[in-house]
Formats: sequence, C-alpha cells, structure tokens
Amino acid sequence: MSTGIAADLRSIAEAAVMAPSADNQHCFELRARDDRILLSGSEAYVGAPFHKKLLSLISFGAVVENMTIRAARLGYQTSVLWLPDPLRQPLIAELRLARGVPTEAPLDAAIARRHTNRRIRFGGPPLSESERSQFQHLLLPIDGVTLDFFDHGRQRSELLHLIRIAEAERFNSQALHADLFSAVRFDVGWHASADVGLPPAALAVEPGARWAFTQLRRWPVMNGLRRFGVQHALGFRAGYLPCRLAPQLCVLSTSLPLDQGAPAVGRALERFWLEAETRGLALQPFAGSALLALKEYPDVPPATSEALRRGWKHLVDAQPLMVFRLGKARRPLIRTSRQAPEHYLRD
Repeated sequence: MSTGIAADLRSIAEAAVMAPSADNQHCFELRARDDRILLSGSEAYVGAPFHKKLLSLISFGAVVENMTIRAARLGYQTSVLWLPDPLRQPLIAELRLARGVPTEAPLDAAIARRHTNRRIRFGGPPLSESERSQFQHLLLPIDGVTLDFFDHGRQRSELLHLIRIAEAERFNSQALHADLFSAVRFDVGWHASADVGLPPAALAVEPGARWAFTQLRRWPVMNGLRRFGVQHALGFRAGYLPCRLAPQLCVLSTSLPLDQGAPAVGRALERFWLEAETRGLALQPFAGSALLALKEYPDVPPATSEALRRGWKHLVDAQPLMVFRLGKARRPLIRTSRQAPEHYLRD
C-alpha cells in the first residue's frame, strides 16, 4: 500500500469499527494490499451458524459504507467488489482506493455519534412526505433494497404483531433464549460500558426490573415462567411496546439473494442511520421478526416461522431483513464502546 494510503488506514479502520454489529461483536479482519483494503470474515464468522453469518453480512455492509464515507473525506475514490458466495468464503469485499480530492462527507461526522437508543419511548411526529423522499433518495444508489414506512393503519398493526411474536419466541425457545443472553455482559455491572458484547446499562432496563432481568438469563427460571405465559409479557415489553410508542416504523427488504442482499441492506441501514443521527433522530433496530421468518433459521419452531412468513407476505413484496423504529429521544447515558482498530488489522 502506498505511503499516503497507509497513513490514512487507521482512520478508515476506525470508521469500520464504529459500524453497528450484532450484539456489539464484530467478526471481520482488515488487510491493506497496495491500493486495496480487503475485508474478511474472522474465524468467529467462518464457524458461525446461519443466522449469525447473516447478521454479520448485514454488519459488513455497514462496515463498508463507513469506510467508503471516511475514505471520501480523506480524498479517496472507492469502488467496492463484493466477492461471490460470501456465506462460504471468509473474504467478503475488496475496496479499491484511488487518490482524488478530499470531498465533503456530511455523514462522516455522524459515524462516531451513531448509537442504538433503547429508551422505551420515542417522541415526535412521523417523518413528513418530504423527509421520507429525502431518505428514499439517500438510498437510491444501493441496488436491490426497498425502504418501507409504517406510520398508521392496519399494516402498522400487523407489523407490530409480527414484532411481538418474534420477541416472545426469543424467551420461549431455549436455543433463542441462550442466544439472546449470551451477549449480555452481566460481569461489568449496571453502571459501565463494554467494548465487546452488550453492557446491561445500555439495555434501558428499568431499575426496578434489573434483578428480575438478571434472573431471566437462567433457562430453568425462564422455562418455569413459560408455564404462566411470561414470554408473551416479555415480548410485549421488549418489542411491541417500544415500537408501538415510536412515531415511525421502517422496514428494509431486498430482492437479491441473501448473500448479496444482506450486505446491501447493511449499507442502506447505516446510511439511513447516519442521516438520522445528523437530524437528531433516535433509532433502534429489530431484526428478529424478519430473521426468524427465514426457513434457513433452524432454531425457530415451525409454527412461529410460518406465522411470521404469512404475516410478511401482506406487508412487503421482497425479503425483509431489518425492522427499526425511529423518533426523538434523549441520548442514553451509557453506550457500547469498541475495541481499538488495531484489533482488526492484519498484515
């Protein structure tokens, strides 16, 4: 890699690390080769089950989007080559950099500020028609991705129902329950952040419910509570209620095969998220209702996945991969942090 690009590599890698990832666990490696940056899946990615790979591919799309935005600010023109069949190959994408003139990148400043806001209530009105058009225009360069808004009416109610089904299932199935709690860093306590995994303080659990939430991580406890239907109450609190209280629900879908569509949705999600950050809007993603509907997801009871697939057919024309709520909310006091870029750089 040339001297000029090498000097900027850390900044580009830093932008990559600030991209969203499932449970704050990035599964990528970066390598610099001449005028290229290679993005590869780590060993954790290679050995991950289907749904973890898919979530990582969505994250990789956001990673590439951040690197492209940062590179433009530093004066590089980029072209991205997404390698074929990334579900089976650790090498995911190649960014080719060409020296140009530094260009204004309004979204770059939002990269470090972007965060997941899990406060239960989002305020503010839904986006206006003009604002919707602006967001739609922002995503136009990304092929194969559709953005839909759900503000009111029957379709919004149906989407809320799917969110509640999915979130309840995460407490109802032992495998999904284990996956849900595996990323929560109870070891750091309720007043600190973490650079890997989810610190409990970032989850917006009410102080009076923290002890109970801690107990729920034990499957024997949760399994006993299932007899009383507690999983439905938890699904209501975890997904339905915060989404019901948000002025805006959005869905990103793709018409592409999953191995291509997931990174494309990740790019779109990050671009939307950064723009939302510049406008002072809070955002929280909810991937469960989309991912649990996929036939390839083995841990979902057939009745649940079929109910989700049936519901989605009435809402979108393509494959949904990401749901998120949008509105106004105070910034969280504690956010997840990140490991240093050097952790992801390889020779």
